[in-house]
Amino acid sequence: MKTAYHMVQYRRFEPDAETPNGATLEMLCRKALNTSKDGSPLSSRPDDRVFPVEGEGNRKILLNKVADLSSAVFGELCLIQTADLQALLSSKRTVVELSDLTTATIFELDERTAPDGTEFVRGMSYWLVIGNHLLFVKMQSMSVELLQSYFEWLLISAGGVVDAGTPVVINAAFDPAATVGGIGDIRSLRISGKSAPQVVRTTLDDEKGRAKTSRVVAEASALMDKAVPMMKAIFGDSRTDSLVDSLGPGEYLAVDASVKIRGERTEASSKALQAIANDLADASDAKVQIEGRDGRIVDGDAILRVRMPFHRPHEGSSLLEFDNVADQLQKVYKRFVDDGKIQA
Repeated sequence: MKTAYHMVQYRRFEPDAETPNGATLEMLCRKALNTSKDGSPLSSRPDDRVFPVEGEGNRKILLNKVADLSSAVFGELCLIQTADLQALLSSKRTVVELSDLTTATIFELDERTAPDGTEFVRGMSYWLVIGNHLLFVKMQSMSVELLQSYFEWLLISAGGVVDAGTPVVINAAFDPAATVGGIGDIRSLRISGKSAPQVVRTTLDDEKGRAKTSRVVAEASALMDKAVPMMKAIFGDSRTDSLVDSLGPGEYLAVDASVKIRGERTEASSKALQAIANDLADASDAKVQIEGRDGRIVDGDAILRVRMPFHRPHEGSSLLEFDNVADQLQKVYKRFVDDGKIQA
């Protein structure tokens, strides 16, 4: 079986005051797909599941395959490019005169429209909704913004289960209950200052034996003293000195810090990095990005995601097997619940 790895991303639906009382995203999607027209549910009317992307006259999103799994709703979105051309390179060689001095043998490059009865698919997304939890995989030109727009259109316009004007809010970031504990083992830290020059200092609390961080606003000259040796180690003395000499009166060097542990991880190093990350996650005057096994924290907000293997129909295919994606997304959901990252 051919396998491809893709990132599974997590979002959470936030019911609005105007959302039907007690309705979860799963319930709203199921109700929308059962909306009847001429005795036929929306799930049986593919033409009515096509969303014209606003501002993009020849792009549409089709909810193609969709399945009620009783415990979840699972679907496949296709980003369609209509009235479009696809570049094709011919294997036939042609001798052409490209200039007065150049005659070359080339392969012909041409553009073709999609064959009659077909349209180009420029992006795909597979999504699973359980309760208010949304997990999805996106590929090619399918963006998160397009996914969000489709759900809003599905619930308001296509299904009519949410009143027009009611916000359909699907959040990526949320406050992690246990700071960085919710994103798994920490893999890297990245700290960068904002407007004022700052130094992030890490010390060890002798009484409790854990790492502590403090932030101090530094003079530009102090920041330079820390940045210059690091730059010399990377770029060498001459290039660094040349850059320093070129700086104007209002300029100074600053180096963002990025920390990773390479090689086989030990329990001691994992705990030490976790302790530092816990302190940094509360930073308010520096931009902090913490990467974990199951997601990341950016400026205090957690974003869950995890890389998973998926079955492809054949080698080189840009499609994924529908049933296998449904199984894998349900595994990710169960793993997040079991690990306490989300609540069922």
